[in-house]
Amino acid sequence: MLTKLDDTLRHQLPDTFDHVYTSDPRFYDRYWFGIFDQSGEIAMLVGMGAYSNTNVLDGFTAIMRDGKQYNLRASRELRPAMDDTSVGPLQIEVVEPLKTLRLRVQPGEHRFSYDLVWDGFLSPHEEEHHFARSNGRVTQDYRRFDQVGTVSGWLDLDGTRYEPQSWFGARDHSWGVRPGMGAVEPANGAPDTSALENGFLFLWLNTLAGDTVVYFQSVEDGSGNRVSLEGWIRRPGVDKRVIDLEHEIEFFAGTRSASKARVVLTAADGEKVTIDAEPLTSAPFAFVGTGYDNGFNDGLGLGVYRGELLVEHDVFDVSHPADVVLPDGSAVRPGHREGPFRVWVNGVETVGHFPIMSAGPIARYGLE
Repeated sequence: MLTKLDDTLRHQLPDTFDHVYTSDPRFYDRYWFGIFDQSGEIAMLVGMGAYSNTNVLDGFTAIMRDGKQYNLRASRELRPAMDDTSVGPLQIEVVEPLKTLRLRVQPGEHRFSYDLVWDGFLSPHEEEHHFARSNGRVTQDYRRFDQVGTVSGWLDLDGTRYEPQSWFGARDHSWGVRPGMGAVEPANGAPDTSALENGFLFLWLNTLAGDTVVYFQSVEDGSGNRVSLEGWIRRPGVDKRVIDLEHEIEFFAGTRSASKARVVLTAADGEKVTIDAEPLTSAPFAFVGTGYDNGFNDGLGLGVYRGELLVEHDVFDVSHPADVVLPDGSAVRPGHREGPFRVWVNGVETVGHFPIMSAGPIARYGLE
């Protein structure tokens, strides 16, 4: 089947663009956006992913206000409308590649609608290649780029209209193979429980302070041994690699949700950047509401075939830093929580997307 990309000079396989290089059902290609009002009143997540080998296009929006998370999830057949980047009421349009995108949701029972334009500040940053095997099988093989910018347009939430002029926007675009996408993972050995046994701490930040973009992702084990570090300090015409990172984190009592953090970055030329952060909203997003982490009402997660079209919506109570109250009144404690933070970069106040996630024992912070 031909698509618009087949009329470009960019083919990389002796095939048409409606096929990918592997038959692995986990192959995906996804947009992701975090959009935050600097006052902390509104925070949004928006995403859309294509899964060539499960024939699925799905997408989501989650909007947080006053401790409530309003969720919209949608899924449709990918083919034959592969050139159509819309699913149910959600549409994402590339206006200018690597610079400007338009995000829209039409009104409906999901209680919100919007028409927003995302504009990038600097060119995207391409992360290092993510690749891993377990017992001979490829568990991840994907690429991702990250970018920060500003958001304008309008949003209507339960009858209240907002007209942002320069809300903060972080985004990424990733594609390839990774766990938890589109299929149940096959067993090829005993379950890997090393992360829970040894612990891990994951820090990831994308922020814009004045003309300075700060990006990093860091992984440590529970004993504080560094597993990986990648980061950049970027200004117009300047890119500096981060070579070291130190952190001090405080957590809400009895939880793994951060109440305060300080990170000190060291660039390759010796420049130090100090980042102080505290939550911008009452609690982080519960990503299960977007379809991640076995979301959707069937509990099967992203990239799973659900027929010609399915649209779901619900509202969570996320006023507690760790516990989430679902529509049926039950309380759960999801492991995947990410949220917006108010951030000071060398004293310059801004906001950013700052996941601080952990599992297993973290000796330094008394987490078990």
